[in-house]
Amino acid sequence: LHIGVGCGEISILQVGGVVPPETHIPRIEYLISGAPLEQISIAEPLAENGETCLSPQAWELVKDCVIEGRPLKDRMDFHLLLRMDESKYTFPTIKYATQLYDSRAENCFKLAQLNITRRYIPSAVFKQIECGTLPYVNEMRKISVIFINGSGLDVMSQDGPKQAQELMSSVQKVCYSHEGTLNKFLIDDKGMLFLLVFGLPPLVHPDDPARAVLASMELVNVFKPLKLVGRF
Repeated sequence: LHIGVGCGEISILQVGGVVPPETHIPRIEYLISGAPLEQISIAEPLAENGETCLSPQAWELVKDCVIEGRPLKDRMDFHLLLRMDESKYTFPTIKYATQLYDSRAENCFKLAQLNITRRYIPSAVFKQIECGTLPYVNEMRKISVIFINGSGLDVMSQDGPKQAQELMSSVQKVCYSHEGTLNKFLIDDKGMLFLLVFGLPPLVHPDDPARAVLASMELVNVFKPLKLVGRF
């Protein structure tokens, strides 16, 4: 395990909006971008097994209460974290402070507010959450999966958000036209990742493998006009 830590403002994009075949609610995906993601893409490879590397921005916030590890000769502006400076802080005091100011329970969605999140959750999952039966639906089933590793999309550029919206809506249309599920979409330092699944309830077909292959062939034509690279 090795960790990279960044700090700064992020942007959250909400993209998509195509209606899946099994519901009438548009499905929205969100992605996070910004300087901290660029920082951790540099910091994480600099840390070896068992180490934590901080970006210059993150180091400025903690340098007075930690002890620095070995210097990084190739990137002197990044810093390895050795341990907490226990002459100033101790783990029990930090733990107590985090518990004292932990407001996560207050900010959690209540069941009455569940509809707010509906467009971000697959309809089959939402139904189980709504009925309180999610822990009982675990099962083994055969599915067909499309794994897409893409590159070339810079959401921080001027046309990046528009291109991200066009890409996502096009991928959703292809996926839903074959009655599949868009299971995951993210952008990180390694590029874009799409995970499309065919055979998840309630849309299960005997020809799901064929549907996945046909969808892959159509998705190639989605990436080309946008001048993006997609590996399927």
